[in-house]
Amino acid sequence: YFVRRTLETSADYEEAYWGVVTDPDGVVRNRADDCARFLAAARAELDCINRRPPGRLLDVGCGMGFLLSGVEEAWERHGVELSELAAGHAAEWGEIKLGTLAEAAYSDHHFDVVVLYHVIEHVDDPESLICEVRRILRPDGLLILGTPNFDGAMARRFGDRFRLLDDATHVSLFSEDSMRRFLRDHGFSVGHVDHPFFDTPYFTPENLSRLHDTDAVSPPFYGNVMTFHARPMTAAVARDLVRHLDDKLGKLFANG
Repeated sequence: YFVRRTLETSADYEEAYWGVVTDPDGVVRNRADDCARFLAAARAELDCINRRPPGRLLDVGCGMGFLLSGVEEAWERHGVELSELAAGHAAEWGEIKLGTLAEAAYSDHHFDVVVLYHVIEHVDDPESLICEVRRILRPDGLLILGTPNFDGAMARRFGDRFRLLDDATHVSLFSEDSMRRFLRDHGFSVGHVDHPFFDTPYFTPENLSRLHDTDAVSPPFYGNVMTFHARPMTAAVARDLVRHLDDKLGKLFANG
């Protein structure tokens, strides 16, 4: 389902990650000060959540709580985070458990919404993670999963200069097709896929003009990232899918 990259050293998600960093464009910024930038980029995902009847939400890999801060207070907000530094900040916005999702040991079908927002590409074992998400999500719940598309237009055009390869902690690299298969094969039905760009701060004439210079790092562009909205697959949906695949295979064999 994904291409695995190997880290030379283990990832450090404490001060080194959340402090001052240089982004792919050479701009020096402090990740801890990125809340407004994050909320602008995640506006579509937050609108989707806040339109739903309030329930219990979990943000896996919640960082400093930026996404939780944009979820309306009527929601019961929870987060899981590896970084003690980030979890301390996120606690302002919800109930945070320090550690992995498996270590949090939530009960079955505990959450109405689970968010994996640019987390799965950092995980060595995405399959164990998605199985745990499936277990804790209610049968009528919603998974919102955002991740880079490492086979999108910019990845193909710019190759090794694709901007989302700059982060060495991106170790599990999905394409849109492989993520669809990954979710389906782990018990999810994909509703739709969004490609946030035109409604984000990254849609600028300057970034569009950078498409021509393939000797530089790739610009932000439509299709660089993808957000999947998926639900646990019911037995009826699974049966329909099997029948559909059987029909397709039957036709293929019939046609030689």
